[in-house]
Amino acid sequence: MRRSIMLILAAAGLSVAGAAIAEPAAPAAGRLYSVSIGKPGGVPLIAVNGGPGYDHRYMIAAPVWAGMAKRRRIVFYDQRGTGRSPGSPAAGLTVDRMVEDLEALRRELKAERIDLLGHSWGGILSMAYATRYPEHVAHLILVGSGDAKLTTHEFLFDKLYPEIMAAIPNDPSPAAQMGCVQVDAYDRMSYYDQRNRTADDGKFSRETCTAVMLDAMKLDLYPALKTLRLPALVINGRFDANVAPSVAYRISKGIPGARLEFFERSGHTPFVEEPEKFALVVEHFLDDRPE
Repeated sequence: MRRSIMLILAAAGLSVAGAAIAEPAAPAAGRLYSVSIGKPGGVPLIAVNGGPGYDHRYMIAAPVWAGMAKRRRIVFYDQRGTGRSPGSPAAGLTVDRMVEDLEALRRELKAERIDLLGHSWGGILSMAYATRYPEHVAHLILVGSGDAKLTTHEFLFDKLYPEIMAAIPNDPSPAAQMGCVQVDAYDRMSYYDQRNRTADDGKFSRETCTAVMLDAMKLDLYPALKTLRLPALVINGRFDANVAPSVAYRISKGIPGARLEFFERSGHTPFVEEPEKFALVVEHFLDDRPE
């Protein structure tokens, strides 16, 4: 199990499509690096990417956001110790610290409430934020999220791709034991349709991943999730080898009133493999409209 934990967390990178996105200058001291696209005003949607240890670029590159940004502001950011955001494992990278970083970003945006969308590891971080600051979350969307208790997370790599898993060499390093390795084979197992697979477009910090995972493995967010009283949507690819559908089902039952939506032709990135359906489902949820 442990050698493939990162695949809950880290999705494959994507090539940039559509209009170029202007990257801001490096952040001021102590601030996270962030990029905003779309229509100003209203409640911003903060997209929390997977990892830990990956920057935001694999996620912002997905074409689906360009259409969604015509209706709302979408904010992407590099988590502490990744990409162009400050931080190092030596400084003590923890889930609590990353939650407070996200809260600092909300304040910097001057938004009383945010819509929060977390993918993969970003789903765990989003759940941790929502349970600490529920008054600041208008909607919670979890896409291929790791389990709210990582020690009970379930993978399908061995079940769906036994021949690929058998060919991966064993890596006894501490980083590998935390799942903090980049293995091309895991990327190949992340899609429902291999034709949707694209080139990696993100940076990865093995050190950041290892430090955060050591802390995240202690988490059990299920008791706190039961107290949430906010709109929540759980999305999962039916053929997600990184996050078994049973994990998404368990999370949806752990949040009162949460909706569960399976994408029948997706692996770990439904926003890449079924972008039209993804945009429709998410937009309707954010608008509180029935489908």
